[in-house]
Amino acid sequence: MHVLFLSVGDVRRRAVVEESRQAVADGGAATVVVDRMAPWSREAFASGVRVVDLAALRRGLPADRIEQAALYKAPRKLLRTVGRGPLRRFSKRAERAYQRRLADPAHRAFLRMRGDQRAKLIARLCARTPVDVVVVTDPIAMPYAADLLGRRPGRAHPRVCFSYDYSGMATDGQHLTDHPESAQGDDTP
Repeated sequence: MHVLFLSVGDVRRRAVVEESRQAVADGGAATVVVDRMAPWSREAFASGVRVVDLAALRRGLPADRIEQAALYKAPRKLLRTVGRGPLRRFSKRAERAYQRRLADPAHRAFLRMRGDQRAKLIARLCARTPVDVVVVTDPIAMPYAADLLGRRPGRAHPRVCFSYDYSGMATDGQHLTDHPESAQGDDTP
């Protein structure tokens, strides 16, 4: 059993850590997908929990690497090379002005043109390993879970829930149900 925790919005960190630990303790595999690792730096995940940083995956895309090299790295290196000695203050000011007036607006324009790459990266991640349960831990992750399910035509869909306890897979979860088809929030008799 493979459990995918979508925690793109960085909320419910403690719950995600505990529920991923429980998923591993139940004999499954757990993958936690986060947008950036910085807010999660103080969290201690159990061994066996795989944490995927979407920002690092985005930086690895060829289009992003070329953009970063052309807009930021090459001009910064050129200005730092030229701006040694007495030209240092002028070079620093020119670098800040270039980044504020040219590089950052061009970067934002490229982001708008490419669109949000996170859904594609999550789908690519799930294409390699089959997922049995998708735990959507925050509202920001809901569209990504919907996109992930929409990209699986003809294949069995994983269970989607708000908490691992509601998945029906937890051994000591407080929300275990007797009916295997019950869903979180389903109030039909």
